[in-house]
Formats: sequence, structure tokens, C-alpha cells
Amino acid sequence: MSADKGIIFNIQKFSIHDGSGIRTLVFMKGCPLNCLWCSNPESQISDIEIMDIKTNCIGCGKCVELCESRAINPDSFDIDRSLCTKCGKCTEYCFANAKKKVGDIVTIRELMKTINKDRVFYRNSGGGVTVGGGEPLMQSDFVANLLKHCKDSNIHTAIETCGYGKWNEVKKVFEYADQIFFDIKSMDPILHEKYTGVSNEIILENAKRVAELKKETIYRIPVIPGLNDDKENITETGEFVKKLYEINDNISVELLPYHNLGADKYRWLGNEYKMPEITKPDDKAIEEYKTLLKENGLRVL
Repeated sequence: MSADKGIIFNIQKFSIHDGSGIRTLVFMKGCPLNCLWCSNPESQISDIEIMDIKTNCIGCGKCVELCESRAINPDSFDIDRSLCTKCGKCTEYCFANAKKKVGDIVTIRELMKTINKDRVFYRNSGGGVTVGGGEPLMQSDFVANLLKHCKDSNIHTAIETCGYGKWNEVKKVFEYADQIFFDIKSMDPILHEKYTGVSNEIILENAKRVAELKKETIYRIPVIPGLNDDKENITETGEFVKKLYEINDNISVELLPYHNLGADKYRWLGNEYKMPEITKPDDKAIEEYKTLLKENGLRVL
């Protein structure tokens, strides 16, 4: 990929949860983390993938006919992923949307054409464009260029990030963001690596540096029962963020309750969902965590 060409897996219009006003969400493909609870497993690999949604299949057999690598079983229509080249031909004529390609290579010009169609909604609501993922920082040149084009067009910009990356790559993206949503998943480096595949050292260092940019920043805490929802972690995270108020007074905290809405996607991609026993935290617990953070002097959304 390059500054003009990137790979995305979705564009969501009319969102009201990922930044101010009505927004267009651009989901970048690829992530350096492998969070056990990830609700978008199709975002993790920086390559095109094929989903196999068995409940949609009508058994027409067109996919078998089109597959040059003979990767699709003619009886069950299952994909042998060791043979699949991810060419996407099976998805082009799957009228039932059982075989679905995930990932599109797009240019800045193509994305801006889509974004500009929603400008009237941005003006009337104070909205704009939010880039998420996956992890946008993995395609830092492309994302920085996209945000710059939005800024040049007077479109409000936001980014959702785990903050993992070299600072020079991180900074050039954040410089064009009006609003930053920064995840802090766990303060314990050992547990962070256990649950996400990487240490939190780089992430926490970048979290401090982001505050120095003095932009509107929302530090998000995903609340995963049994993994990071203990009082000690919530308190330690709050204390970490509170120290950043000395640098930037335009900071808030947001709690993101775990949900398992992406569990089926793992099966569709031929993968295993490793947290089937985890349930959504109850509303009472979330309110208690919010109260705890507020009592420590934090602005909580």
C-alpha cells in the first residue's frame, strides 16, 4: 500500500457513535494486535479474505464451477483454505452472499468521492469522517493522506486507534485528526501481551505523547469480564489518564462494554472464537466503574 492506495474492509455511513455528529466510518484492514475479544476478526489480517457464511448458501454450485484452484467441496460447498488463493471469483456470482470477499484496495480519490456524498449530513450535524479498523496506523501514509484531504475539504476528522506504532508514524496521522479515540486495554504489560499478543509499553508511551498534541482525546477502556474488569486495572488506568490532564485538559474517558456480536465472523473465516464463555458485563457494573473514575476526578462519557 502507499500514500494514495490502501486496503479497507468496510465503509459505514450515518454512524453516531464514533465521533461528533453524523459520521462516515472508514475501516482499515490489518492490525498489529490480536485481541481475544476482537469483534472484527476480518480486520486483523492485512490481506483480502473470503468469508463462508453457510446459513446463506442455497446450494447452487456456482462457486464450485468458478473456483480454478478446486478449493470448494462440491458436496458441502466448504472452502479448503489450504487451497484457496483468495481470488474472490466465488464471491462475484454468489447471489445468496454466502461467499463474501472481505477487503478492497481503494485510492484516496475513490474514498473522497464516497465521503463527499455525505457532506450535507456533516454540515447539519457537526459530523465528519472517522477512520478505524483494524488499526489505521498500520497504513499510516495512506490514513494521513486521507485525513489531510478531509481537512482540506473542511471535513471534521477522527481516528480510532490502539496506539501501537513508531511515534513518527503515529504522529503524522494524529496531526490531521481533530478527535482521537485511544484504546487502553490493560495497564499490566504481562496481561496485555497475553490477551492482545503485544506488550503495552509502546502504547502507553504513545498515549502520553498524544496528550502533548493537545487535541480532543478520548481514552477508551474496553471492559472484558474476567480479563481487565477488576477494580485495580480500572483505577490504575484512571490514574494514568488523570496525570495527562496536566498536559491536555481536553481529555475524557469512555468505557466500552464487551459484546460477542462478532463471534460468528470467526467461523465464517475458518477460525476459532476463543472467548465463547465470556458474557457482556451488566449495566450495574459499568455504572460502578464510571462512578469510580468520576470520583478520581475524570471526565467520563
